[in-house]
Amino acid sequence: MQTRTEQEAAIRHYYNHIVAKEERRFNTYPFEFAVTLRFIRQYLAPGAKMLDVACGTGRYAEALLAEEYVVGASDLAEANVQYTHRRLHAGPYGARVLFVRQRNALDPAAYAGGPWEGILLLRPCYHLPVRHDRVAVLQQSQAHPTPGGFLYVSFVSRIAVFWWGLRHRPEGILEQEGVHTLYHEGTTFNFALPGEGFPSGYFCDPGELEPLFQEAGLVVRHVCGTEGVFGGHVARFHELEASLQEAWFQFTVAHCEAPVFRWTSEHLLVVAPRV
Repeated sequence: MQTRTEQEAAIRHYYNHIVAKEERRFNTYPFEFAVTLRFIRQYLAPGAKMLDVACGTGRYAEALLAEEYVVGASDLAEANVQYTHRRLHAGPYGARVLFVRQRNALDPAAYAGGPWEGILLLRPCYHLPVRHDRVAVLQQSQAHPTPGGFLYVSFVSRIAVFWWGLRHRPEGILEQEGVHTLYHEGTTFNFALPGEGFPSGYFCDPGELEPLFQEAGLVVRHVCGTEGVFGGHVARFHELEASLQEAWFQFTVAHCEAPVFRWTSEHLLVVAPRV
């Protein structure tokens, strides 16, 4: 197992080199974006103060600013911070952009500037293979919302990794020890060759999420499977003609909490109010 310093360096290196790919990801996976914004709008009105803890290329931050929210953004990767800074300061958002800075979600300084009405943790748990660290980041973040504030936390599902392996490296199934660890723990093995692919990953079983939040002292309000029926089949969505795309899209977003779709989705969103 890598040290935390080694994990952080690998994660930073990974995201520093995939900025363009990360920017395109939202076009490939539009459901995740729409589901998250649905539950932000449901509980937090424009003008609310939002913190995007792992902002990536700033797509969520920009969308929230466009809807009149007040936003602070941070990321572990320097390239993402620079990209987001350019994106947000190019827009007509003025003082509603509080800051764009480099921070680690496990660092208390990542939450400075609050209290926050909404905190987005839409990537940190992807890269916390040790359960103690997942609990720690949830406990850290819940100390900073206002009364009535909300956490929005995303996860990559375990089935997503098996689908990736089936598509891209099916021979990985022969690596029995790694497959066993992935299946039972959601860590260490991800079908990619050593030194390639997603670094320091945690891939959840949907049934693990509520106990995780309970251990952190949080009550779960919503657990959403963001791709629904399109889990593992997102390419098929893009093959549909426009009216069918819209119908399937609306159905998927509207039914994201259905238990069956939690188990078929590649990404999951948990919405938790401050206790």
